[in-house]
Amino acid sequence: MLCDVYPLKNRSCNDMDTIRAQAEQVHEMQDYIDAQYGGPGRGWFRIVSSPAEVRKVAGEGKLAVTIGIETSEPFGCGLRDGVPQCTEADIDRGLDEVYAMGVRQMIVTHKFDNAFGGVRFDGGIQGVAVNVGNFLGTGKFWEAEPCTGPEHDNELLSVGDGPAEALAALPPGVTTPVYPSGPLCNTRGLTPLGEHMVRGMIDRGMIVDIDHMGVKTAEDTLRILEAEKYSGVVSSHSWTDPLNYERIYALGGFVAAYASSLQDDPKKEDFISTWRKARDMRSDGYYFGFGYGADTNGFGPQARPRANAANNPLHYPYTTFDGGTVMDRQRTGERVFDLNVDGVAQYGLIPDWIEDMRNVAGADGDQIVEDMSRGAEAYLQMWERVAK
Repeated sequence: MLCDVYPLKNRSCNDMDTIRAQAEQVHEMQDYIDAQYGGPGRGWFRIVSSPAEVRKVAGEGKLAVTIGIETSEPFGCGLRDGVPQCTEADIDRGLDEVYAMGVRQMIVTHKFDNAFGGVRFDGGIQGVAVNVGNFLGTGKFWEAEPCTGPEHDNELLSVGDGPAEALAALPPGVTTPVYPSGPLCNTRGLTPLGEHMVRGMIDRGMIVDIDHMGVKTAEDTLRILEAEKYSGVVSSHSWTDPLNYERIYALGGFVAAYASSLQDDPKKEDFISTWRKARDMRSDGYYFGFGYGADTNGFGPQARPRANAANNPLHYPYTTFDGGTVMDRQRTGERVFDLNVDGVAQYGLIPDWIEDMRNVAGADGDQIVEDMSRGAEAYLQMWERVAK
């Protein structure tokens, strides 16, 4: 939808064309890195498509990279005036195509309602803009109702309360919805095509990412996974109701929280408080580790500097949690980055952010770093239970 409304285009706006281009480009990136290290297979960046490949690459001290998909209309499965724009055959062909690309994890719904189900709303001003996009893409605004259980989607602003810049994209004369206050849920759940999609992923041993599913869609999906006793389920970046974590862990799935700021106020939601909740919900039946989803895409804000960093800073240099590397401030050319001043300005600051958790988590500092260090193994064991 962003492509459709943006005036300058250099490629198709079809989601599948973008997926194909990105799959090609990530392999070009691997080839480029290989060239810097002496030729094919020599680089540290290795694209993998099976747990066995992960263990081989990790054993060589290299980075195992998996390919996932997060988009609103995979396989052409959009929705227009309530009518799905794809068939079961389209889904089967699409899953076969992306599996052949090496894709092993997928988000089923993203920003806009699609043929598979309803989305978890974006909140605030951003939510108004995305809701306008939902109307332009599907012919309808999000439809919301009071939730029947404790889980809920993000709080909605009425579309008419949004910025004029977002409303200007609407055709003249469109009546915009007014939403009540309080916990709301998307009225749409998992559709028959959505069930076909989830079962197709199970049949191929793929990992179902329930992030961005509305409460009803996530509930329907989790019921299928529970009936199948299927471990291949994740929440990758805090886009599901946290009450679903216990069900994910009971299946042997994996949770990664959005890599947000490390708040000074323990009453506010942040990465550490999310970890604490997840840890309380973990299953004793499976190896536990915790992950982070940076969601670095130009829209997702990265962790800002802590407000009290001047009084309680991350001290440089520091030794990494495994005791193997001494880290000082990251340098790029003449630019020196300091987490206390810059926050997570780029990927090179993520090790600093993880080390800073020891400061902020207090007595839990060693535990959270240990759980983070176990995250890759926990994800891998989950994948090994379902891979085909």
